[in-house]
Amino acid sequence: MIISVTSPANQRLKVSRQLHSRSAILKNGLFLMEGPKFVSDQLERSLPEWILLSVDAGEEVRGLAGRIVSLGVDVLELPAGLFKSVSDTETSQGIISVLSLPAADVQILPRRGFFLLLDGVSDPGNMGTILRSAAAFGCAAVITGPGSCFPFIPKVTRAAAGLNGSITLACDVDLPGFMRENGSEMEFAGADTEGDDPGTLRGRRDCLGLVIGSEAHGISGPVEALLDFKVAIPMTGGVESLNAAVSASILLYEASRGNAGV
Repeated sequence: MIISVTSPANQRLKVSRQLHSRSAILKNGLFLMEGPKFVSDQLERSLPEWILLSVDAGEEVRGLAGRIVSLGVDVLELPAGLFKSVSDTETSQGIISVLSLPAADVQILPRRGFFLLLDGVSDPGNMGTILRSAAAFGCAAVITGPGSCFPFIPKVTRAAAGLNGSITLACDVDLPGFMRENGSEMEFAGADTEGDDPGTLRGRRDCLGLVIGSEAHGISGPVEALLDFKVAIPMTGGVESLNAAVSASILLYEASRGNAGV
């Protein structure tokens, strides 16, 4: 049903306002997805816990809210000021979905296809772009290590075009531990300025782990020590390196070509 909410003390509104930080997202087991396209696309994968709708929302957005109500989800209609207290965009279209946080257990993920390991990727824009590319190229799972940006904060969701809600994500994983435990089943390749041609990523084994390091420092020492090989993207003279998200996208494309597990 559509519920008119005018008090900032409303419990679901209070929870929604908190969902901009890693700690609050983990505490509540919920995250936000804003905008009609992202909200509509996510409906094909899972139902939200509830929806926030601005009284200023346009006719098309109201039509989407009505469709969501017909699915048995509550829609909280808010005055513009209260809606803005939750919104993370400058020019919102007036709808926010509150979704259950996906929980992927890295121990039980099938070891096939290619995995992406993010070793200290801290920028939300880079994280979101990488997740969008991971979804586009059929990545089996994305595993983030300590020091990486939390992949469900609103800025990441926006940069990922909402696709962080559609891929398998495991967060805060001990990457060296994961690599040691899975070395017999997986090969691990790291993006580096010195390495093999990216074409070597294709079809090497049923399961491949591609490691992307931090924007400032690259791959950490303990992770680097466990790599089976490195790959470098050929570039013209005068360019030392590419943005982490650009590098990841190129290498994900290469890994997706002819990988035995895909």
